[in-house]
This record gives sequence, C-alpha cells and structure tokens, in this order.
Amino acid sequence: MMKKMMTLLFAGTMAMVSCETKKTEQAEPPKGYPVMTLQPQQAIATAEYPTILEGEQTVDIRSKIDGYIEKVYVEEGAAVAKGQPLFKIDDNSYLQEVNHKKAAVLAAQASLETAVIQTRRSAALAEKKIINAYELTTTKNAENVSRAVLSQALADLSAARSKLAFTNILSPISGIVGSLPHKTGSLVSSAAPDPLTTVANTSRVYAYFSVSQQQLELFLSQYPGGKLKDKFRQMPAVSLSTADGEIYPLRGKIQTLSGVLNASTGAANFKAIFPNPDGKLWNGASATIFIPTQFENAIMVPKTAVFELQGRFFVYTVDAQQTVHTTAIKIRNIATEKAYIVTEGLKAGAKIITDGVGNLKDGEKIKALMPSSKI
Repeated sequence: MMKKMMTLLFAGTMAMVSCETKKTEQAEPPKGYPVMTLQPQQAIATAEYPTILEGEQTVDIRSKIDGYIEKVYVEEGAAVAKGQPLFKIDDNSYLQEVNHKKAAVLAAQASLETAVIQTRRSAALAEKKIINAYELTTTKNAENVSRAVLSQALADLSAARSKLAFTNILSPISGIVGSLPHKTGSLVSSAAPDPLTTVANTSRVYAYFSVSQQQLELFLSQYPGGKLKDKFRQMPAVSLSTADGEIYPLRGKIQTLSGVLNASTGAANFKAIFPNPDGKLWNGASATIFIPTQFENAIMVPKTAVFELQGRFFVYTVDAQQTVHTTAIKIRNIATEKAYIVTEGLKAGAKIITDGVGNLKDGEKIKALMPSSKI
C-alpha cells in the first residue's frame, strides 16, 4: 500500500513539473531578427572578368641570318627607342662574303669594259666591210652577256651587304624589351621557332576578356543604340586590378567586340583599352577587369541573407504569422558590394531575414526587427 502511494505521489510531482516546463516554454518570447520588405530598385553591379594584357604593339624580334650572338646591348624590361641596337651577330663570315662579291663586281666591270671596246672595234670594221654582220652581232651579244654578269654581281653584292646589315639587330619600334633567353655566344637561326626577344609598345594596353553567349545579349541590351558602335559609345569606363589585387588608378574603355563567337567556348571576345603612361601595366600580365552594369527594377537581397547548400542558394522568408520558410532563389553571376540580384524565387513585397540566418530553422517563429526596404 505504501509503495502504491509513493508511486502516485511521484507521478503527480512529474506531471506538475511537466506542466511548469510547458508553461515556461510557452512563455519564452520568439527571438528577434532583422526583416526586409523587398522592393524593386535600381542597381549598379560590377561584373568581373579575367583578362590578359597586351601592349598596343608587340613585335617579335628574330634573326634573319644564322650566327653566334656577339653582343647583347639591352636588358630585360629596358625601354628602347625605334632604331636602337638590340643584338650584334658575329659578322666575320658575312664581311668576307661582301668582299668576295665586291671582287666579283670589279671583275664583271672589267669584262664589260673589254666587251664594249670590242663592240666598238667590230662596228668600225663592219662599217668598212672588213668583217661581216655576223661577227658584229657576236661581239654585241658578248657585251650584253657582260652587262648581265655585272648586274648579277651587283645584285649578289647587295644581298651580301643586306646580310651583313642583318648582323646588327635594331628595334623596329619604341617600347619595352621582354625576356632575353639568348645570351652572348648563343647560336641563333633564321628558322628558330622562338624569337630572340619581344619589344612591346605599352603606352596603351589592351585588355582582352570573354563574355558567354548567354550573358552577351543582357550585356549589350542595357546600352542604347541600334548598332554596336553606338552601344560602345554609351558603355561606361571600366576598371582594372593587377594580379596582386592592386586597383589600377586609370580607367579604360571597351572598344571592340569580335564579330564571331569562339567555336570551342561559345564566348564573345571584347577588347578594352587602358592608358599606360607610366608603364605600370606589363605586356602579357594577367589581371581582372571590372565592368559596371546597371539594372532597373532589380530585386536585391543582402549577401548576409543568403546561404548556400549543395550549390543552391536560399533565403528565409517571413509570412504574416512571422513564421520563417526556407526559400530557394537564383541569383545573377554579378553582384554589388553588399547584395545579390535575384532572378527567380522572390518577388516585390516578400519579407526576408537579413541577418543571423545560421541560427534559424524552417518553420520557426520570429519577431521582426528593423524593417527596411533599402540595402
């Protein structure tokens, strides 16, 4: 009997504790979270594209003759003027060839002089009927042959002098010298696949980047004009950051669009031009180009409101009963500094949690704080 009474007493006590716990849980107020009411607004987002920089004019420096490098007059990264010496190829054999061709010219000139004298003599004899016309024609033909031999000798001399001149390799443009893989004593060839160096005119730099076929229409449609040249005039200035993350202080301008999509990637290739008066941008360097893009009536959500699961993006929406719901969204691949632009999943008037989403779960009751419609 005593045991039964103890059991009843324990059960009663537990029931009272359970009731008290439920009352406590019910009495606990919902947590407060900042909530935003979404409204369409104008947005200027920045698209980022990787780019490779190229000087306005880049020339491969190659040897037109075979030989050993006798001198290298410049250093990598040096600024050179048009016509400035870059390399000297050993010219001994080419100088000998010039002297040999000079001797051939002298011999041809002497032979021609002899042929001219012979032609004059034969003409005088033919006039006196001492020799016949055949002999006169023979001497004239010999003179013509001597003239042809002299012409060939002069041409050979000119070619030899050209080869000798090619031993002095000069810069064809003013610019910056690239790498110098060939040092003094290296054997170079006119048939070598790689150049001796490059000289790049980097007073202006081209930044090449690609836009996907899907992005191309959106990219162009935001600018007025029926023709591409009209749209390019309306495009804003673009920015550039170097590989180390430093923002280049001068802005550039998008100038051209290739008329053909890349067959392998389906992308359209653009070219932007940046002034480079101080030579801070290098030919061949990698960089990132930033293009501001304007959107009208955009639905924007703060980046703090978005979380990602398995490659998909979500926000927490809030209904009239202040209950949160996990909502999938799609966003553009470009964004502002603080917000994403939503393409699917949310409409104007929707309410979302803007911060603290890591502590929420679907179906939870919350208290809306700091309502806002602007980001």
